[in-house]
Amino acid sequence: MKFFVSTACMAMMVFLFGTASVQAQFEQPAQPQDIPEVTDEELKTFVDASIRAQQIQNQAQMEMISIVEDEGLDVETYNNILQGLQMGQSAEEMEVSESDLENYEKASALIGDIEMEMEEQLIAAIEDEGLELQRFQEIFMAVQSDAGLQQKMQQYIQEVQMQQ
Repeated sequence: MKFFVSTACMAMMVFLFGTASVQAQFEQPAQPQDIPEVTDEELKTFVDASIRAQQIQNQAQMEMISIVEDEGLDVETYNNILQGLQMGQSAEEMEVSESDLENYEKASALIGDIEMEMEEQLIAAIEDEGLELQRFQEIFMAVQSDAGLQQKMQQYIQEVQMQQ
């Protein structure tokens, strides 16, 4: 369970910071060497916000899977079409039917709505925990570049797990 929560937190952060729309909406954080110190209280708040954000992401992911399946596709087919389209492949090159492409388009439109709603919820969750998004991103960058902060974060995650 400990591994799952820490992995889930890191996966959420990768998702959050890998999302182009979030990065496009908000100014990029400073480079790691410019990041100010992170207090223990901020790191605890960061962990709490990350856990809440992961819960939001998990719920949205379940909704997205349901949408894909409701449109008559399995997740693997949906992802293969997505990847193929990103690579500029045609339906013939991807070896998918026109029907699958139509179902993909319908699912993608609905998923886009879920993603926008999830983004709003993620930002609200971070801010509800008392962090501005930019500061959350700065702390994320600091954790990525500082092994001591990573270790402290793991300790805080373990504390949260023990309390649950």
